[in-house]
Amino acid sequence: MRADLESLVRQYETGTMSRRELLVALATLMAARPATAQTAEPLVGAVKQLNHVTIFVEDVQRSVTLYQRLFGMPVLTPQDPGINLTAGSGFLGIYPAQGRPIGINHVCFGLEDFDADATLVTLREQGLDASIRLRGDTKELYVDAPDNVRIQLQDVRYRGGVGPLGDRDPG
Repeated sequence: MRADLESLVRQYETGTMSRRELLVALATLMAARPATAQTAEPLVGAVKQLNHVTIFVEDVQRSVTLYQRLFGMPVLTPQDPGINLTAGSGFLGIYPAQGRPIGINHVCFGLEDFDADATLVTLREQGLDASIRLRGDTKELYVDAPDNVRIQLQDVRYRGGVGPLGDRDPG
């Protein structure tokens, strides 16, 4: 690939290729590159979606007003004391910090045919700090990732307490 890049730059520098042609060639070269291959099958399943992000804020209504004004995000589920706003095929959960750090609390990835119990065993076998929290009939699986990042795993059908995977749930 390095030789290809050097050849393109040389053609541009010598005037045999226009800037537009260089940009098209670079974009084509990058698009043709094979994606970085995984070394093994994913341990708990391939992520199919970014299901949701939950944030803790100082003032829920102020934040909801901002997101709705900027992006037109309708309410998916009001869940006292917070609110879930629709964001494409996922959602944004906005909840009061209530003494917890303000900012992103966690991200949730959606997996096909998700089995919380089996996934918990797999994660713990890997030495990861993982737990299941039961909210109504919905099992919420959380795992701590490096750098103080919290990840929730759910089935792709999970929609913040609406639909086939449980009762009213703030995510």
